[in-house]
Amino acid sequence: MAQKQVEYWAWDIRVPSSDPWPSSLPVCQALKDFYQICDGGCFHWFTWPPLSQLVPLNSSWFRLLSAYDERGDVLLPERHVVLALDSGGAPVIWDVSTNQVAAFFPKGGDWEPPLASSIEAFLATLFNPKDDGDWWGLFLQQLDTI
Repeated sequence: MAQKQVEYWAWDIRVPSSDPWPSSLPVCQALKDFYQICDGGCFHWFTWPPLSQLVPLNSSWFRLLSAYDERGDVLLPERHVVLALDSGGAPVIWDVSTNQVAAFFPKGGDWEPPLASSIEAFLATLFNPKDDGDWWGLFLQQLDTI
């Protein structure tokens, strides 16, 4: 009988960063705490950059999404922080004004449904995936079929 194999690259965590939060990016305590725990890595389907790479990552996405079709600038420096990339390469963005976390799909040209209602909720789900059937459920279902 052939064995089924589930591929799931769940975690690749870097050691904590001792760098200060970049002054050019909005911040909250939850993000400072995150980078004191780890300096980014791969968590489920999200790749988080090291703290030292946040400014270049944000600069790159701000350039790519400036003057974007008739909407103009999709990202505003005082309002948005690109935190990570999803498995499709789309930026995962924290909106400071609403506290929501969502991905922007540049090829489709629109915002995806919010990943979380707050940065704190997003990070809690990231570190406690069993509590969220959407991210974790598919993996667990695949394991059940093996």
